[in-house]
Amino acid sequence: MRGVEMRQNRIRQDLMAVRNGVAVLVAAVLLNGCATTREMLRSPSVSLTDVELTQAGFDRQTFMLSFNVDNPNPFPLPIKEVRYQINLANEKFASGEAQSNFSIPAGGTGAFDLSVEIDLLKQASALLSVVRSGMRHHVEYELYGSMSVDIPLVQPIAFSNSGSIQIEGKRF
Repeated sequence: MRGVEMRQNRIRQDLMAVRNGVAVLVAAVLLNGCATTREMLRSPSVSLTDVELTQAGFDRQTFMLSFNVDNPNPFPLPIKEVRYQINLANEKFASGEAQSNFSIPAGGTGAFDLSVEIDLLKQASALLSVVRSGMRHHVEYELYGSMSVDIPLVQPIAFSNSGSIQIEGKRF
């Protein structure tokens, strides 16, 4: 009887050792998979293509911002949220986050638009002159942000870009 109990205990210990080994192996594979996913995922190129003043009031202006996204990855990027900050001529112009539901094709290009409301008089008088001059000339911009993708275990993908843009729309 004692021999049977000893064998059962030994079998339990062996099973626990195998179970723990499998758990460690699964964890290692998952962690390696996350690192591999991060290494394989290349950041898309996001650029500001248009800034259009769509409504101008004394205390509120509405702008439509248009963006292009180039996806260098061999798989589509299903975008579910975009966080952004845009500076014009070194002045903070707009920032925020927008829920979205679009996909950038594998190795392809996509576009999206954001509508933003701004009170240029409250923000900075310098920004008001930047926007006015941008309606006649090109203005330098800086774009920073991140995109959350609907891919399991993938963190938001950061992007940044700079260039120049001319502001279109109503004069104010």
